[in-house]
Amino acid sequence: MSSTNPSQPLEPAPFPIKPSFWARESAAIKQGIKTGLAGTIAYAIYAGWHLHQGYWAVFAALVVTQANVGASWKAALYRTIGSTAGALAAAIVFPALGKGQVGAGLALFLLASLFAYLTALHSAFTAAGITAAIILVYGGQGEPWHAAWLRVLYTAEGAFVAFAVGAVIWPVHAREGLRLKIANILDGAGALYRDVTAAALHGIDNEDQVRQLDHQLHDLRRGITQQMDEARSELTFSRFNESAYQQVVERADQIRRRLTAMAEDCTLYLHARIDPSLLPSLPRLAEKTTQKFASLAESVRAAKQVPSIGLDATIRTLDAELAALRAQRVTSPFALDRMLPFWALVFNLREIAQDLKELESLLPQLA
Repeated sequence: MSSTNPSQPLEPAPFPIKPSFWARESAAIKQGIKTGLAGTIAYAIYAGWHLHQGYWAVFAALVVTQANVGASWKAALYRTIGSTAGALAAAIVFPALGKGQVGAGLALFLLASLFAYLTALHSAFTAAGITAAIILVYGGQGEPWHAAWLRVLYTAEGAFVAFAVGAVIWPVHAREGLRLKIANILDGAGALYRDVTAAALHGIDNEDQVRQLDHQLHDLRRGITQQMDEARSELTFSRFNESAYQQVVERADQIRRRLTAMAEDCTLYLHARIDPSLLPSLPRLAEKTTQKFASLAESVRAAKQVPSIGLDATIRTLDAELAALRAQRVTSPFALDRMLPFWALVFNLREIAQDLKELESLLPQLA
């Protein structure tokens, strides 16, 4: 199935440029600075006003800032809810069971069990058990209601400081980060697609580059679930359509898995010496699909409409050629080691093009 008039090889597809150290680590560095700044501000308030037990505000500020990158308002709310619930429960239960060690131990067992159960149901109660234990240990030496009030007050103060720092200093735009991550995955998939088709249709021996691009594409996929959680929790005035984003990620994953399978078979395509003249529209489909990868990535990145490039018409042309090819049984004389790679390639290229069309239909729903 070697081509007597091979097409000119495609230019190598550029993979997303490897980011610099700052681009890779800036989010973590900024988060570290914000955490330190929140703790310092809370400490300044505590020391400046000589607040009794005001160190709890420092602890709360540090914990809340680290708890949820990009969604500190949610972490602040949950911390305040948990601390309030734990403090109030301890202040109510402890006097009822007696203020001795036995009463404190029994109250600790009951409240720790209760809040551990509630935490399993909802993360808002994570701090409740710890707060209740603090009130029972330290509040037992004085007035539990006073200890509970101070604990709630300083937790709210620390949470507010953490939220303010997160909102003012380098605010995280989680949705933009999620869009960028999806766009980078599409760019990487387009680069891998271009190299695989170059090997199959033009006989370019680029196995090492295909393998490298495949590994890089898998690396790009990492962290998308965490990015989705941050985008879902982000404080914003527009609704986050989580279902649409999830469908886009799942469709991109399906394309990525298909490309990975093609990358593993790249050597088979190369040795089969597939003749593109059997399906004249196949190189055209590869070219249009590569363009579609790029246009989809740019559309996701910039939140704009995907331009039409005629992929639908190319798919219809390929389908007509495939029907004629089957009717004429053109590939029947070929050996299996040449026939199977040919049909596998055609099927995969056809399915990837269809997957991109379905992916495009989901993009208007992203919000």
